[in-house]
Amino acid sequence: MSDHAQSDLEDDLEDDLDWEEWDGKGSFLNHCVAGSIAGIAEHTLMYPFDTVKTHMQCSSCPGQPACPKSVPMQPPGIVQTFRSLATSNGGGVSPLRMWRGVHTMFMGCVPAHALYFSSFEVGKKAFGADREGHHFMAAGAAGAISTFFHDSIMAPADTIKQRLQLGYYHGVRDCVKQMLKNEGPFSLYRSFPTTLAMNVPYGFIMVASNESLKKVINPTGEFNLFTSMVSGCGAGAVAASLTTPLDVVKTKLQTQNLGDIRTPPSGSAPT
Repeated sequence: MSDHAQSDLEDDLEDDLDWEEWDGKGSFLNHCVAGSIAGIAEHTLMYPFDTVKTHMQCSSCPGQPACPKSVPMQPPGIVQTFRSLATSNGGGVSPLRMWRGVHTMFMGCVPAHALYFSSFEVGKKAFGADREGHHFMAAGAAGAISTFFHDSIMAPADTIKQRLQLGYYHGVRDCVKQMLKNEGPFSLYRSFPTTLAMNVPYGFIMVASNESLKKVINPTGEFNLFTSMVSGCGAGAVAASLTTPLDVVKTKLQTQNLGDIRTPPSGSAPT
């Protein structure tokens, strides 16, 4: 490969990897749409692992015999939880069970990511994160502000998602209808303060750690695929490890009052 062709390839890769930051080129609307599509792809591909996480974090699943926590035992591990959820009552494999409620992400991701990207760009300019040099506090503040607007949309969607992941309700419409009737509108935002207490620092730590790691690993600032991957993985690991306890609290708040809810068969596919 020629040096010119390799340079063009690296430029294209850099543009793809920096989808969370708008460089001022092209339509900002296109940037928001691309980010929303990327967010949907991310949530969809990782959804089975999120389903396992939800089951491991909840206290119990009343009325759900297929739930790994329905029988008194030691807390189930990742493999045991995955096996239990992916197997129907008849003993057959039901992999679609792992994606139950995934369409709530389709409905929430587009407006949430549009708010995230637009507020992130405004925040970067307001705090000076787009200036030359290393401004991790400004970058972190912009990430925290954008997370607030993102979560204002995603908190209700995440509540509905987790209840469907646990096997309750007959679909999104049934979930919203029963929650509004039996628990009131507040039930959709019951975990919002905890979500903010988790995701605002998560956004701050994630962005600040990513920027700092890139500066340390690659001081020249030139594009490097390995640097982008390592810094992104490292930043995600640091942010997640510090905020997981609050994520457990959030799950418990979002899955309250589930004992008397009528539910479909435990092996049912997403509805």
